[in-house]
Amino acid sequence: MEETNPNKKKQPPLTNYAKYAGMGFQMAAIIGLGTFAGIKLDQFLDLKRIPVFTLLFALLSVFGSIYFFIKDFLKKPDDKQ
Repeated sequence: MEETNPNKKKQPPLTNYAKYAGMGFQMAAIIGLGTFAGIKLDQFLDLKRIPVFTLLFALLSVFGSIYFFIKDFLKKPDDKQ
């Protein structure tokens, strides 16, 4: 027999879809801003042959966005602030 906890509220499925869609937009924004910053820094420093900062910032922003995604994904529902 399954026990129900009256204090535990079940979230509607639309809330979960919105949460994960928001995470996707957050990842895209972090990667886009990091890449844009790298491009602008390479233009400022006149690095045309090898865009070092574009590559570096793009990779760092990918790792950063994955970190934030995993951190938000593993957060328990009662950890909301």
